[in-house]
This record gives sequence, structure tokens and C-alpha cells, in this order.
Amino acid sequence: MSVILLAPMTSFSPSQIALQKAALFSASSLPLLDERVLAFLQVLSGRLLKDAECRKHSELVALGFWLRQGNLQQYIAPLQQEANGNFLRKAVGLVVHYTPANVDTMFIYSWVCSLLLGNRNLIRVASNLTPLQVALFAQLNALLAEPEFALIAETNLFCQYPREAEIGEWISQQADARVIWGGDDSVNAIRALPSKPRCRDISFADRHSACLINGDVLQAEEVPKLAELLWRDIQPYAQQACSSPRQVFWLGSAAQQAALFAAVGELSQAGESPIYQRNEQLVLAQQAKASGWISDYQQFGHLSVLSAKGQTEPLLAWHNGQQVLLCCQLDSLDALAGHVSPKLQTLSVWGIEKAAVVKLLRQPSITGIDRVVPVGQALDFSPQWDGYNLFEQLSRLVVI
Repeated sequence: MSVILLAPMTSFSPSQIALQKAALFSASSLPLLDERVLAFLQVLSGRLLKDAECRKHSELVALGFWLRQGNLQQYIAPLQQEANGNFLRKAVGLVVHYTPANVDTMFIYSWVCSLLLGNRNLIRVASNLTPLQVALFAQLNALLAEPEFALIAETNLFCQYPREAEIGEWISQQADARVIWGGDDSVNAIRALPSKPRCRDISFADRHSACLINGDVLQAEEVPKLAELLWRDIQPYAQQACSSPRQVFWLGSAAQQAALFAAVGELSQAGESPIYQRNEQLVLAQQAKASGWISDYQQFGHLSVLSAKGQTEPLLAWHNGQQVLLCCQLDSLDALAGHVSPKLQTLSVWGIEKAAVVKLLRQPSITGIDRVVPVGQALDFSPQWDGYNLFEQLSRLVVI
């Protein structure tokens, strides 16, 4: 059976879904790293990279590259190596994934991690599909309709149902684990649904990310390359992904700062700027200026840069992506500690030695920052995400 997208309705009875997809709730889980799953992912990768409609969306191309065997092997290898240890790793059972509305493909990554572990999966998809998701599901439907992937199709369901529908409670009660993508309110609402006593919740709630640039070592000839890397991090998903930097912490000399933002602004003009994006930028700038949180506001192409006077946390509550950067000047690396909140997820860095970053992160006062990556790799997904190891969370260990 292929991917099922259930049209939104007022309610579903548990028997309606159970009858349509009985295997999902009753079948055994697959073995760890099942060969059928690995083959399925490689075919899906090829389809995403070759299909003309998919290639219109950079996020689907990135997903296709991430699914390639050469990339997945770095994550799979440790699971293969531990097979001869003193424990067995097995699927946790049925995993229910609640997808975010603002990042079109993120749920696929957690689903793939769960699939590799052998879990059965139910993925609740937003009611209104984006063009990107339409292209993605077209490929999934075609692939899962093929006989060799019948077992994967039987034990994985993508569905739609209203948040308030009765079926939501019933589905939650079947879950052995729940992967929850969304804002704080959505996460809390889903966690409040009834569940099994041993159900595991992996919650990806409201987070934001930042970029740290050492202006003291940035040379003029390096600006174009750094601009490309920074643009790679803020362009996808209208900058609404939790790992996409919304802040730039600028350490030391600001000699190349304007040149860098101008270069990013030039890259931003390669595509159209929707009118609502410009409106969002203006509203944020006006709010920030009126509240006294910024000293300056500049426009570079479609990129908006707000120069913060001090703390940027109040501004982040208003930030809605749309190619806006909050720039904060730092006199020393230690000063960054005063700007790190528990909600800071990813710190992308340029021109900072690893030892200096490690020393900073050792400070007990820093309760945020779950990832530190080079600029340009902020959105590169791995099973270690948001402070969780998904392979650990979505499997169980049998100690021998």
C-alpha cells in the first residue's frame, strides 16, 4: 500500500485508521538496518536528485544528497560496529511523528532515523501541503507502490487529521515514542495527550540559532566565500528553521562587517522578495527601533540587518525569519556567555579556534548551545540533534 494522505475531517474513529492500516499497529518491527530499508533510501535519494519537480526545491536536493549511501554510512557504521558488543539494539516499536508547519522536510530526517532502527512510523502531516511537500509525496507514493517495498509501505503511514480530532488521542495512546516538532505551545499540547506509561517523548520546541564571526581575522578577500556560506545557512525555509542563524555575534574589528552583509545582500537578490517578507522586515525594524533595542537598521538587497544595542533576546521573540539578522558586537569571546539562553540551539562559527569554543562552553552558566558547526553547515542534519541522539532515543537496548 502506498503513502496514505487522509484528508482533514471532523473526526476519525480508531477503527477507520486501524482497518486501513492494520499492519502499522499490529505488525512486528523490522530488524535494525534492514537491507530493504537501506535499498529503499537509496532509491528515494536518486528520485529526489533526478526528478525535475524535486530539483526546483533546494531543500529536496539537500535531502537527496543527505540520503546517499556515502553520507548515511557515517551514521550507520557505529550501529553496525556495536552489533558484536554486550547488548542488542532493537526498535522501540511504533513512533508517532508530529511535523512542523514552518520547515517542509525536517520530519523526513527524524523518520529516516526511526526507519533505520526498524520502527513502525505514523507521521502526522500539516493539513495544507506546500508545493515542496507535494513533490516529495509524489515520489514517496510512487516508490512505496513498488512490490519490493511493500513491507515498508505497510508499516509507515503519513496522514492528516485535525489537531482537535478524537483520533489524535487514540493515535497517541498507541505510540511507543513521540517525536514532536513545533512551537512550545504545540509541544505542550501534544505532550498532554494520553500515552503509554513508558512512551518516550522527543520534543523539538522553539529554538533559535546564531553565527559567531571573528572580525579580527576576516580579510577582504575572504568576504565573498564567507558570504556564500552564511547565505547557505539563512536562505532555506525563509530562515525559519531552528538551526538557521537569526543572530550574528561579531567579535572584534568591524572593518569587513558592511562588506560581508552587502555581499550576502547581493546573493539574496538572485530570487524574488515576496511583499510579505519586506513587510515583516519593516515591522520588526520599527518595533525594535521604537523599543530602543537597536541602534541602526540597514537594508542590503533583500537582507535586513538590525544592529542591537545589547541583549538580543527580546528581539528574538519578535523575529519571524524572512532574511533578518540581528547583529551584536562583542569585545571578547567571553562576553558571548551573557547572550546565550537555553533556547540557543546551533552556533555556527568562523575564525574561532576549537579550543577557544570548548573553553567557552565549559562555563557552567551556559545552558544553551547544543551544536557548534562551521558557517555554512548550520542546517546539515545528523542523528545528534537539538541535544538528543535520535538513534539512542528511538531504540531500546537488550543487555546481554
